[in-house]
Amino acid sequence: MNNPTFPPKLAIAIAVTAMCVPAIFIRLAQADSLSIAFLRLAMAAVLLWPVAGRRVIPCMRVLTLPERRRTIAAGVFLGAHMFLWVTAVTKTTVASASFLIITQPILVAVLAHFLLQERLNRWVVAALFLTLGGSALINVGDLDLGAEYLWGDFMALLSAVMAAFYLLAGRSVRTRIPLLPYITVVYSVSALTLLPFCLLTDVPLLTLHSAAYFWILMLALIPTLIGHSLFNYALGYLKAFTVNASIVFEPIGATILAWMIFHEQPSIWLYPGAALLALSLVLAFRGEES
Repeated sequence: MNNPTFPPKLAIAIAVTAMCVPAIFIRLAQADSLSIAFLRLAMAAVLLWPVAGRRVIPCMRVLTLPERRRTIAAGVFLGAHMFLWVTAVTKTTVASASFLIITQPILVAVLAHFLLQERLNRWVVAALFLTLGGSALINVGDLDLGAEYLWGDFMALLSAVMAAFYLLAGRSVRTRIPLLPYITVVYSVSALTLLPFCLLTDVPLLTLHSAAYFWILMLALIPTLIGHSLFNYALGYLKAFTVNASIVFEPIGATILAWMIFHEQPSIWLYPGAALLALSLVLAFRGEES
């Protein structure tokens, strides 16, 4: 696992590009939040099992019991993140939901410092402050949207917490087993975590309109199988904070797409805020090398 077959930083660049579209696809699907979250993960898992299924059990046997538990936990956290994120996008603006997810790198940096001994250095600390500053600048334009968006904003924030724990749980495991068996287990556990809630609430799973299935399949293929999977690949070679810090570009792309498609015009503060976020990523990679 020490010699990557594909450059981890290039993997992150591709992943970030793929992760610009989920908020758009969720809006276009026009389906129940829980249905979208479950079907997205279930489709990804179904597509992975024929490719990696035979390697899952041998790879899981290599892991210690605590590592297996962390793998399962990563799946549960991802399932929770997906549901909360999909709900957030339907309850607030794409820009607001996308930029609140930027709290992830801050959570990951602090938790990784204590839980994974990935110590904070001056570059990482500077990147954290720039992330906060850039996010604050961009959100200036969303402050007057009204109380009706507060629930969606809260769900977006909670979704960031779940995503942080998902990445932290997978960090140590990804250095021990290959990518495909790992994500096959994680995506399967995520779908199974949401299935009981789907059955209890009787959300539609098999009776959605055809356009909804198309956009959910796009969610499974692009931001999940490409985006999340490449982030998990990079976790095998880079620190958790470095991988997570790269999401600063995700909301910039999502906001621009929402502007083009849904006419949710961003504030003038998008540009200086985006510049600060880009600089924060440069410092995060500098911290990786220190």
